[in-house]
Amino acid sequence: MNKPWSELTCRGQALRLRRLALKALEQYDLPVARLRLITNSFNGIFRVDTITGAKHILRVTLPEGFHGMDSVRAEMAWLAALSRGTDLRVPQPVASRTGELVVQASCEGVPEPRLCAIFGWVPGTNLAKHLTVTNLYKLGRLSAQLHAHAANWKHDLCLLHYDQVFPFLEPVILFEGEYRRLFPPKRRVVYEQAIQWAQTAIDRLKASGESMRVIHNDLHQWNVRVFRGVLAPIDFEDLMWGWPVQDIATTLEGFFDREDYEELRTAFRQGYTGHSPWPERYPGEIDAFIAARGVGLVNFILQDPNPDWRAEIPSFVKANEKHLRVLLEKRA
Repeated sequence: MNKPWSELTCRGQALRLRRLALKALEQYDLPVARLRLITNSFNGIFRVDTITGAKHILRVTLPEGFHGMDSVRAEMAWLAALSRGTDLRVPQPVASRTGELVVQASCEGVPEPRLCAIFGWVPGTNLAKHLTVTNLYKLGRLSAQLHAHAANWKHDLCLLHYDQVFPFLEPVILFEGEYRRLFPPKRRVVYEQAIQWAQTAIDRLKASGESMRVIHNDLHQWNVRVFRGVLAPIDFEDLMWGWPVQDIATTLEGFFDREDYEELRTAFRQGYTGHSPWPERYPGEIDAFIAARGVGLVNFILQDPNPDWRAEIPSFVKANEKHLRVLLEKRA
């Protein structure tokens, strides 16, 4: 227990987080039969099985500036509102014994208190394994439903705003220090052009007069579950104030490198417009935000402590350059 947290392996950290998760569970009226780790690649995610046979997810949030109490409370509040006001299959928040949707827990060996939340289990497999035209049509409709609900859902909690290319609180280090070598002159020009293009698109949105709304902001195919033909969005943790075109771009970026990308994108759009008008104001607006998503992911992975992800940095930077070139050429 004396070993510093930063020197622990992922497994060692997970063992300590499990003890913290058990502390958090003491604040709930759940008859726990078993607690199992699902992943510790970012947040600590545990499966909770009860003696009644019910299953839940317990998330131990990584302590970061933009995933503070207000952000997690807003996430849980929106999920509760979606559960009450729509027929969407979303993770249902579980309240603590005192009625709170977010609790704080701590234990020896974990350097700071952690925010913990419990969600109802969402059955199924990741959409990433089922990227078909039919499912992308359904995903488009699902996205439109989320945007329509968000347009009329209000709250007074403090959230980040997607009003700049890098909306999260981590520093922008793309071309700094040890990472400068990853961006030789020609590659750096591509990244800089993409950043400027995306910022121009944001400036046009801000000038349009369209109100911002809460967006999921991470609705990619690994955050959507498929069960008996029904799609269910999960992991609302990165929600923030933004515009629908930004949310759509995040979804499309996830399968941009597939050969059937255009076919899947068309199906997504058809599903969306079957429910709501397509929000793109001019050709290339969504593509600008696909580029923004790409450069944002690169900036994120440069700072993420996960050793498996860090090993992929050079290839990730190179692959994203290829995507940005394609997008910039389409714009031209």
